[in-house]
Amino acid sequence: MQLNNLKNPQKKSKKRVGRGNGSGHGTYSGKGLKGQKSRSGFSLIPGFEGGQLRLIKKLSKLKGFKRHNKIINQHVTLEQLNLIPSNVAINEENLLKHGLIKSIKNPVKILNVGKLNSKKHISIKNISATAKKSIIDSGSTIQSD
Repeated sequence: MQLNNLKNPQKKSKKRVGRGNGSGHGTYSGKGLKGQKSRSGFSLIPGFEGGQLRLIKKLSKLKGFKRHNKIINQHVTLEQLNLIPSNVAINEENLLKHGLIKSIKNPVKILNVGKLNSKKHISIKNISATAKKSIIDSGSTIQSD
């Protein structure tokens, strides 16, 4: 087998059934002998399990809805903010640069875990109420957009 002998699978001709036994798909046209599936006009109902109650019928009563593009906040604690130098402004770009968040696409929320050691300049929208109080008590500034 060599590359110049390979056939393009996209140009493969479709299977022509019922055109004589020499074609390899004659007589029963690839349907085998008797049975429901060999009859003309047969079409299988999606999810049919041979008379057994279909899975979709069993699960149909599981109600509710899950949002596939759910917005998930990325949490950053006050303790983690101490890893960033005090002269650097705290925003999404700098949090990403210092490895505290994974992406800028999802919103960031600051939570009140630990204490701030130095004064910081914070420009993030979502801050918990207790974290906001701790930030102001430490002498840091919050820039609201």
